Amino acid sequence: MDLINKTILITGGSAGIGLEAAKQFLDIGVKVIITGRNHDKLHTAKNLYPKLTTIKSDVASEEDAISLYNQVKKLGGIDILYNNAGVGVMPINLGVADDKHFEGAKYEMDINYLAVIRLNNLFLNMLKSREEGAIINTTSVLSYVPSLLEATYSASKTALAFYTKSLREHLRIAADSNLKVFELLPPAVDTELIAHREGKKMSTENLN
Repeated sequence: MDLINKTILITGGSAGIGLEAAKQFLDIGVKVIITGRNHDKLHTAKNLYPKLTTIKSDVASEEDAISLYNQVKKLGGIDILYNNAGVGVMPINLGVADDKHFEGAKYEMDINYLAVIRLNNLFLNMLKSREEGAIINTTSVLSYVPSLLEATYSASKTALAFYTKSLREHLRIAADSNLKVFELLPPAVDTELIAHREGKKMSTENLN
């Protein structure tokens, strides 16, 4: 896929893996739009990389998702949708009855899985209309090797992984689309998401 002069939308692009991806795409001549929930982080990202277009948006909000689509359409549309936004709650003991456990699982599923489906559905026709288009979904190695401490996070990423494979196969056999679907499976990367976790972590700069 020729990336020169393409436009990409990266959700959760104001920090961590998303921001590093934005930098690398900018470096090869891609027009980059990033989203995030935190205005200050978006402002910092824009100061670091002035060529970025930033849009404050919460992927968990249907209203924000529709507004994001309309704003992107006014900007000329996109060729690539990179679903990178993701959350994880602090590890909770599965053997203890606790309402926080359910709420945490719902929070992870809403953002890590259902929000991706919503955005893909919104942008699908736009992406299919491009000569070359792509969807990138960030899953996790924990979708293949479930974490005992982060079981609900693993489950949300497993759901996304299976959905990604099914979407890829569906689009592969469709006669009306050149849209590609990619899955990114990062290892433990040194971001805010796993700041609580001990052990070795890869720096975002080594993701290429």
